[in-house]
Amino acid sequence: MASITLSAAELLLHRLQALDVAYIFINSGTDYPPVIEAWAKARATGQKVPELVICPHENAAIGMAHGYYLGTGKVQAVMVHTNVGLANAACGVINLANSNIPVLIFGGRTPISEHSHFGCRNTPIGYGQEMRDQAALIRESVKWDFELRLADQIGEHVDRAWAIASSLPKGPVYLSLPREPLCETFAVDETALQAGPSQQPVRYAPVREDIAHAAEAIACARHPVIFAQRGARTAEGFARLDSLVREWAIPLVEYWGTEVTLSADNPLLAGADPSVWLADADVILVVDSQAPWMIAEGDCRQDCTVIQMGPDPLFSRYPVRGYRADINLAGETDEVFSLLEEALRPLQAARQQHVAERAAYTQNRIQQQKNQRDALLHASQTGAITKPWLSYCLGHLANQHRGRIVSELTTLPQFAGLTHAESYYQEALAGGLGEALPIALGLQLARREELIIAAVGDGSYLFANPAVCHHIAEVMKLPVLVVVGNNGGWGRRRGRHQSALPGRLRGPRGNHSSHRLYHLAGFRRDRRLQPRGGPVGFPGRRSPRRAGRSGIPHTHPPTKRAG
Repeated sequence: MASITLSAAELLLHRLQALDVAYIFINSGTDYPPVIEAWAKARATGQKVPELVICPHENAAIGMAHGYYLGTGKVQAVMVHTNVGLANAACGVINLANSNIPVLIFGGRTPISEHSHFGCRNTPIGYGQEMRDQAALIRESVKWDFELRLADQIGEHVDRAWAIASSLPKGPVYLSLPREPLCETFAVDETALQAGPSQQPVRYAPVREDIAHAAEAIACARHPVIFAQRGARTAEGFARLDSLVREWAIPLVEYWGTEVTLSADNPLLAGADPSVWLADADVILVVDSQAPWMIAEGDCRQDCTVIQMGPDPLFSRYPVRGYRADINLAGETDEVFSLLEEALRPLQAARQQHVAERAAYTQNRIQQQKNQRDALLHASQTGAITKPWLSYCLGHLANQHRGRIVSELTTLPQFAGLTHAESYYQEALAGGLGEALPIALGLQLARREELIIAAVGDGSYLFANPAVCHHIAEVMKLPVLVVVGNNGGWGRRRGRHQSALPGRLRGPRGNHSSHRLYHLAGFRRDRRLQPRGGPVGFPGRRSPRRAGRSGIPHTHPPTKRAG
């Protein structure tokens, strides 16, 4: 076996390439000269290493890695600059953790040595950047963290980080990279550069006994209901859930849904309000939902059987989560559906009559809810554009062009009418705003032929650091269609305030300077980067759809648009 001499930075890049990491989203500083040198050397000698994507803000870097994973299912890497870069990345890391998105996060560490070591401090800022526990900035939001101490351990650390990030429940990991060990060289077997991972991710599935108990409970239920926030995340899982609700006449509620769980044309899709079904339910199947209903507003019956399913049914990271869990089905959601489908099949014949009766009653009840939503949409045909009507128009575009909506406080899925899996992604239910636009950029990078729509509120748009995002879009040629819903203030905060303190004194509607986002200096600057930009505030049923259609030729010319 041939032995070659490499620096730790060189082996790091080769291991990332071997792990199928296509991009490193980086905001570099004084900590990364060894990595940049290693990357330049690899390119000069014709060796394949991940592409570097320069991200002038860490929120964009984290979000793009997030979006690329959604588009490909492949773990990507982010490199941030010492303590300040990691602090900038913290909100994005919280979002990754709450959404179970695996990303390899590397944080540069200021040199600890002042002299006599290759890579030692050579600038005054190295003194102020040193922290006793830099990883503490994000430790509660990562599955694993460590610091490179010995240069020749870099390969095993990267493999381990990747395996842990990819293990259920998935999530981000963090490795700190001091400059001195990154610069060190050592001998390594040449075959180690592109060898497969030394550790494999952990996968698991429910035991057969629990699957059987869950199937029996569902089959015998008189008033079963499904509460789902996340989808199955695969086309196969999407189809299995569709079959389950149709064959067993089970209504499905997308309460604060972050993904499409059922096609809008499924007659069992029961809107977004769990309270309508909660009181009568004798079996509740909770599909990967951190908060399937609000306990303060009403709880399930004492004799109700609650089945929790997903990669982590108990959401074990959360200190407080008091929902019942009579049966836990832990595993990849689509695989759990497959096992449940198999267990339910032999029970179906004996329950056909009862299921048929429930189907008629349930679908009639759901249709009444749909009629109410349709009436609300009809009322939105004149006057200012409403969120339900904007949602409908964006959904129409996404369905027509097989596109994807990345929403942040703008789209209401129950009005969007989306019909295909993976057509919608909403911000993390508990995280930092400003992620939708960077996620959309990452999705566009992964799916260059698809229409990607970033639908964001005015506050969320500003939190995304839009100048940075539009700059990246220009440089990388990522034609995301950005729709900014400007409600003239902190709409979500106002709604939560009124819910938490009903009848109390309400604060001002918002800063009047935010009412007309189009006139903000930052928005004007961003507009120069884009082929088209402008407000759509006039009344009329067709205005948002017309505006969206007018933007598509600039983002996806007809010759390149996905069919």
